[in-house]
Amino acid sequence: MLDANDPTVKAAVLGRQVEDFLQSDIGKYLVGRADSDAQEALDQLKRVAWWRGKRIQYLQNRVYVAEKFQEWLGNAYSEGLNALRSLENV
Repeated sequence: MLDANDPTVKAAVLGRQVEDFLQSDIGKYLVGRADSDAQEALDQLKRVAWWRGKRIQYLQNRVYVAEKFQEWLGNAYSEGLNALRSLENV
């Protein structure tokens, strides 16, 4: 019997929740928005004048946040898969 408080079990459950989220309409929408926002910011960053430091920082931050959102989801999913494999091997 699995212990619901076991960190490995929690990671496996979270990974499954992330997988379900990514397959949902909301998950697809948010990931798509993050992709398009990062691409839009990168396109603007290519054209911004070098002396507009605050604008450059703003655009860089938009790219960073969008990429981090996707990275966090990917990490949670990956850690969940690893935890599931670990539980299956016990």
